[in-house]
Amino acid sequence: MISKIVVHGGAGFWRGDIRQATIGVRDAAWVGAKLLARRNSAVDAVEAAVSEMEDNPTFNAGKGSALTWGGTVEMDAAIMDGRTLSAGAVALVHNTRNPIRLARIVMENTDHVLIVGRTAEKLARAFRLPSTNPITTKRLQALRNFKRNPSKTRFAWMKKNPALFQEHPEILGHETVGAVAVDEDGNFAAAASTGGITAKLPGRIGDTPLIGSGLYSDNQCGAATVTGWGEIAVKLVLSRTACLGMDRGFSASRAAASCVRMASNRLNGHAGIIAIDRKGRIAAVHNTAYMPWAHWDPSMERPSAKARGRIVARLR
Repeated sequence: MISKIVVHGGAGFWRGDIRQATIGVRDAAWVGAKLLARRNSAVDAVEAAVSEMEDNPTFNAGKGSALTWGGTVEMDAAIMDGRTLSAGAVALVHNTRNPIRLARIVMENTDHVLIVGRTAEKLARAFRLPSTNPITTKRLQALRNFKRNPSKTRFAWMKKNPALFQEHPEILGHETVGAVAVDEDGNFAAAASTGGITAKLPGRIGDTPLIGSGLYSDNQCGAATVTGWGEIAVKLVLSRTACLGMDRGFSASRAAASCVRMASNRLNGHAGIIAIDRKGRIAAVHNTAYMPWAHWDPSMERPSAKARGRIVARLR
């Protein structure tokens, strides 16, 4: 099997940040590519690529994560090994520098799939993972802008939360990064990490740490990971649905496009998917203005990065 890696920096609007995001996904793909070139596993490659994006404040993951309505950070991440169907995920993580590394610890060192909150952070300390303050000036400003006038921001689709917080203040105390890869042994892997959505209700968990929704990997069909509105991916179980399409013989592109169209037509929701099928075909499909993504295989001197993938059933 020819090793390959595909990464994305989040389906969304991006505007002035798109150049930095495109550079960022290229750099992340290169980190993973170098591991694959040295015959490391697909799991190693996707973990390293996502970790690279978590350390880049351009992205909504790790450093630079979106803030809850209360001004805190709650990060989610997950990783899955297509060879064994082993998976690990964490949610509601506040200060672990690389939640994706913590997700791999859950996969390899516990009998569980998903661990959240304080226990996840205790696990991070037990394995001596570095901590950080992930709150950036950019994300603080985004939250302030939303609170001043939510109807004028790109988060105008959130109609219930502002009213909920106004009526019940006691409750207070889109973008996701991802990677899929296949190694020379034909083993697939997927990984994803996110800070969630700006002004989300504290305690909200999206699709990223939910296996089958945010990501899925199985050597029998391939690997996929999703970005966009997390609730849409949860309701439609988008990553698993994409993998089922590939299992039926669809190309990665056809399976991903079918899922993005479903998100558009059934729930009018933003979505993007990257995927690799068992024949090594890759896909990057979305219905948003941008989805920075990059890919690499051994025939390439360096990864190729673009601001957009294949756009289908576009929403505005």
